[in-house]
Amino acid sequence: MSGGLEIQPARRRGLTDEVAENIRQAIFDGSLELGERLNEVDIADRLQVSRGPVREALVQLKQEGIVTMEWHRGAFIVQLSADDFRELAGLRTVLEVFAIRQAAAAATQADLNNLAAAVKALSKAFVDQNDYVLIQLDVEFHDALYRSAHHERLWNAWSSIRSQVLLSLLTKRHASNEYYRDLVIAEHEELLRVISSRDARACEKAIRVHLSDTYDRLVSSFDSVDVPPTSAEH
Repeated sequence: MSGGLEIQPARRRGLTDEVAENIRQAIFDGSLELGERLNEVDIADRLQVSRGPVREALVQLKQEGIVTMEWHRGAFIVQLSADDFRELAGLRTVLEVFAIRQAAAAATQADLNNLAAAVKALSKAFVDQNDYVLIQLDVEFHDALYRSAHHERLWNAWSSIRSQVLLSLLTKRHASNEYYRDLVIAEHEELLRVISSRDARACEKAIRVHLSDTYDRLVSSFDSVDVPPTSAEH
């Protein structure tokens, strides 16, 4: 190739991951709209790569559940349905109850410091009035929670749904904005407090309330907001 990016076979996997991360971040920062068609040629031109890594990146994002691919139509950013929200809520609750109980016993001081830093970052994003950053930092707090459990298979299970969780929060951010902004800091401060207390039962109660409030609100918002019933492909 001349006048463009030299693509070496040994770098193919890394390049695919880089392209996937670019697309993923464009979805999560609002640069791309939910339901929008993802044009391989346009993405390749913008990132100055060939279409091969773009195609592979889209397959990767499909496996994460945030892109759907339709024969003869191409790739689209997923629009989650009410059923998708219910499934995510149920699975995430099971994982996170286990995670926070593990964290209550296993979290080190460094883990607690990371959780506290995540709450501080949330507070700054709240002041800056940036909803997209706030939601991503919300999920990063939960990343730190799962890391505090020191359970590799649990971390892998969380990683498999993480992108869909983030997408679910972005999907309904307008419908839930007022509630979310009112409680996001206080709820995460409470989660940090109970983990620091090492009280596993208090931890479980706090995380159940946190997730139940979040997903009950998100599912109920489908009653007032018309969202096309396009589901993530499982």
